[in-house]
Amino acid sequence: MIAGVRARGRRRLTLTAALALAATACGDPAPRGRPPAPPRSPAPAAPSARSQRGDGGTSHAGRQGDAPAGGQGDEPAGSRKDAAAAQPRERPFPAVCGGDADCGYDPASERCGADPRLNRQPPVTDQGIVCYCDAGACALLRVLPVPCEGNHDCAVAHEPRPHPVRATRERPHEKGRPCRDLTLSTTCERTNICTLHRHACPGR
Repeated sequence: MIAGVRARGRRRLTLTAALALAATACGDPAPRGRPPAPPRSPAPAAPSARSQRGDGGTSHAGRQGDAPAGGQGDEPAGSRKDAAAAQPRERPFPAVCGGDADCGYDPASERCGADPRLNRQPPVTDQGIVCYCDAGACALLRVLPVPCEGNHDCAVAHEPRPHPVRATRERPHEKGRPCRDLTLSTTCERTNICTLHRHACPGR
């Protein structure tokens, strides 16, 4: 009797094992009426401490109210131009004159004007600046040095104001005696530059 019970138990175990092998070979079919679940996307990685911190401190990029890259409080280029245009520019010196004595020279603007604060220039002898009054307005004459080898290379130009120039056929070197024939004369000095001389002639 005990042998019969053991035999039946062995047959049950054999049948159970066979059913399990058959189920594994055929595969477990998916339940009907329920679609397969879509694949899950990987969760975004949390920001690391290096991305939140810059060199020597926490990064301020992305915070509300941060200053732009150009610097906090920078104004657009257009607004700066408008502000510069709105500023009053320095007015030029008055040029209206009644004579040569009213005109002076401004080195900053390199112009002549009738402002009494401007520099009054001495009479030119060999080179320099001449500020003179022309038709009621101050004008400028720039006299450059004239090289020479002798007196015959120099002459006097009377316009717009007396100054030395190089002698030409149309404007030769002046001849005569000072104060009797002429009040202005030129000479070639040791510097090899033509020099103008104004002779103090009584009564002339």
